[in-house]
Amino acid sequence: MKFLFTLICFAFVNTQCASKRIKSSEKITENKKAVFIYKHYTRGFYKEHHIKEDKILTYLDYQKKQFTEKEITPMDWAKCLALLTKIDLDEFVKLEAPSGLRHTDKVQHAELTIKINNTTFSSRSFDHENPPNDIKSLVNHLLYLSLEKDL
Repeated sequence: MKFLFTLICFAFVNTQCASKRIKSSEKITENKKAVFIYKHYTRGFYKEHHIKEDKILTYLDYQKKQFTEKEITPMDWAKCLALLTKIDLDEFVKLEAPSGLRHTDKVQHAELTIKINNTTFSSRSFDHENPPNDIKSLVNHLLYLSLEKDL
C-alpha cells in the first residue's frame, strides 16, 4: 500500500512539473511579439541587430541612420523561440561573462536584449562571440541569422 501511494504521489508531482514547463514554453512560442536585440561595438564601430518574427534589421552606425533589412524564415524564428525557452530569464540579467578582453579593446563589447511584450531583459556586457555559456547557443544562432551573406 505504501508503495502504491508513493507511486501515485510521484506521478502527480511529475505531471505538475511537466505541465508547468509546457505552459511556459507555449506562452513564449504563441507570443509573436518577442524581439532579440544583439549589439556589438567598440570605439569607432557599432552594429545592432534586431531579430523579429519576419525580418532582421541591422543598424550600421550609432545614429541608426544606415541599416540593412533581411527576411527571416519561420523555421529560423521557431529555433530562436526554442532556444529562448531554454534560458531562465530571471537569471539572465545576472549572467557573468566568461572573459574580459573587451576591457582591453582586443575584442568588441556585446550585449543581448530580449523584449517579450512590454518586458525587457538585458544581459550584462560580454565579449563579442564569447557569451556566457547559458546563452551561447542562442547568441550563436542570432549571429548566424544576421550574417550579411544574403543582402
